[in-house]
Amino acid sequence: MKIIGTESLKKILRFAPDPVKQTDNDRIVFTVLDIMQITGEGRIDPDKDRSELARRIKRPLRKSTRDAAGNWDLTQGAYWVTCNETVQIPDGATLMLQPHQVLMENGLWHPTLAVRDWAEFTGVLIVVSAKGVRIMEGAPISTGYVIESK
Repeated sequence: MKIIGTESLKKILRFAPDPVKQTDNDRIVFTVLDIMQITGEGRIDPDKDRSELARRIKRPLRKSTRDAAGNWDLTQGAYWVTCNETVQIPDGATLMLQPHQVLMENGLWHPTLAVRDWAEFTGVLIVVSAKGVRIMEGAPISTGYVIESK
């Protein structure tokens, strides 16, 4: 197993606001594009046709005249977050996606994900602690390492 280095990451990363900063130290920093709050009950059933996604509401992006970027004020709960970036994961490789350090330092969490096909990745579930958080547009949300299994 081998972690793909910075120069190779720059070639497979798309739509990154700052590809140089976002690929240093052999890792990719993923940033917030949009946030939806999970507000309703879902259904998980052995019969896939009977399963239903939990209801999601798009959170409004708030923007003041003094800020270049907008922000979301999130209260305690579960949220679905999409990222600005996409990755062309090479054949035989896996993208390991984990919470960015700043996320955890602010009382937020998301599971570590193993992604082999970017087309199947639709976002990441984050959990916000009791105190809540303000997330700025384009803030770091996840750190990813691309690992070749060859």
